[in-house]
Amino acid sequence: MEVRSIIDHYHDAILPLSRKEIGEFLKEIGKKSDQLTEAEQSYLTDFTSEFQYDVTGSAEGLHSLIDPSEESSGASPGGIFAQREKFLYLYADTNLTFFVNGLLAFDARRITGDNLGNEHAEFVQLGGRLRGTIYRRLGFYLQGTNAQFYGSRELLFRDRVINQAYTLRVADAKNFDFAEGYVRYDGGIVSAQLGRERLLWGNGYDQQMVISDNARIFDFIRADAQYKSLKYTFMHGWLIGSRSQIVFTLPSDTSARFSEPLNADKYIAAHRLEFSFPNLFDIGGQEMVIYGNRAPDLAYLNPVTMIESAQRSRDERDNVLWAFDIQTHFLPGLELTGMILFDDIHFSEFFKPRWYNRYGYQAGMMLTDPLMIPNTSIMIEWTRIEPYVFAHDRSRDGNYGSLGAILGPRIGPNADSWFFRADYLPMRNLFLSVRVLLQRNGKNVVDSAGRLIKNVGGDFLQGHRPSDPVDKVFLDGILVKTRRVDLIATYEIVNQLWLDAWYLYESANNTSLGIVDINHTFGARIRMEL
Repeated sequence: MEVRSIIDHYHDAILPLSRKEIGEFLKEIGKKSDQLTEAEQSYLTDFTSEFQYDVTGSAEGLHSLIDPSEESSGASPGGIFAQREKFLYLYADTNLTFFVNGLLAFDARRITGDNLGNEHAEFVQLGGRLRGTIYRRLGFYLQGTNAQFYGSRELLFRDRVINQAYTLRVADAKNFDFAEGYVRYDGGIVSAQLGRERLLWGNGYDQQMVISDNARIFDFIRADAQYKSLKYTFMHGWLIGSRSQIVFTLPSDTSARFSEPLNADKYIAAHRLEFSFPNLFDIGGQEMVIYGNRAPDLAYLNPVTMIESAQRSRDERDNVLWAFDIQTHFLPGLELTGMILFDDIHFSEFFKPRWYNRYGYQAGMMLTDPLMIPNTSIMIEWTRIEPYVFAHDRSRDGNYGSLGAILGPRIGPNADSWFFRADYLPMRNLFLSVRVLLQRNGKNVVDSAGRLIKNVGGDFLQGHRPSDPVDKVFLDGILVKTRRVDLIATYEIVNQLWLDAWYLYESANNTSLGIVDINHTFGARIRMEL
């Protein structure tokens, strides 16, 4: 809708947005419904129903399966499959709202190819979600799921999100679970949030430069201030440092040795300032710092400081990064985006291939209704990350990651990629998407025992060493070319009951060894919210 100039001031560099913000956008779109296609009008109707309380402040017409106040889906056998918004339980008055949904999913997938041969995995996932408001100022949210799986654990490890579950790595466990929750206070111009949820930071269509979905979700505190065309965001998050073990004995038996897992304390703090110029462009700048091996630092808990200066005053122990971005809106139907990230920079030698000039950049384009085909969008994105970006060589665990997973774009350093995506939404309950990723990585050279032989800056966990060359060579090392094609279809059978199907083709070509691995993955899922 923003690319088509239906709405403006859509600050999507940090997601998700609050339900209140989404409700305001839906009201704005509703005022221009005559400019929407038939399918878009159906989507608007559906979303307005889903966000009805946030749009209108009324829960009238919403239905509870437990203790319904009128004949509804809870009072009739066919009501569960009715085309209307449903909840297990809801309560709403002028002081308190409370919405409860049950979550259920059945998932089945199979892979054939060079990595796992012919394997399958299935799981049943159960959970619940509750959310609500107190005095329409304080919002709360909690969601938890647990899945029992069957078949190949290794196949589930290939899923970027499921792979983040701790219990998937417990050898005698056949389940994995996720949980998130937070409280959020909305004071109008200023809002504040405490808790955990998936946070995406960056305006990329496929990979976010600042915070992506590669690492586990983490706990954070956040504050936003927005007034007209200006928006400011502060965030401080609790990450997970490198894993190790501590060995100890008990006073009662000094001959017996015990061990327990140990992780370094690690944190991220970030600020973002954004200016929006309607019908022209948005520009934003942000600074981030990774630090650890101590308690949370008050210098970084301060939302109105300069992180770079604070870091220097703290004896320059930490990893500071800067990023700047732009997103255009001057031509309806076309959006251009760009971002450049600086991990470290020496302006006097900026055009020389010094390893300490560490930066990455990203450019993208989005077209809506290309070639006059309605309900269609096309996205193109190019990302390049120079060697040694996101690594750190001045502290034990100052790399830009959490528990060994990179926080930024998943291609990592010494890599580039092209991403193409086409979406087609012909009707409210049908979504079709094709996505293609072409990626190149220059990986460090290691021996069969995993010992580092040649460091080319291809691993964010390995910083530059004094013995490594001063000049970097992009894509040096072991060159791996990856191709990935995703075909995705989602059909909403009835309201809050979805059928997903997908096919994934993956090809990894190790040009140094002349080895090509090809895999095909098929999957289907039924999801339900009640």
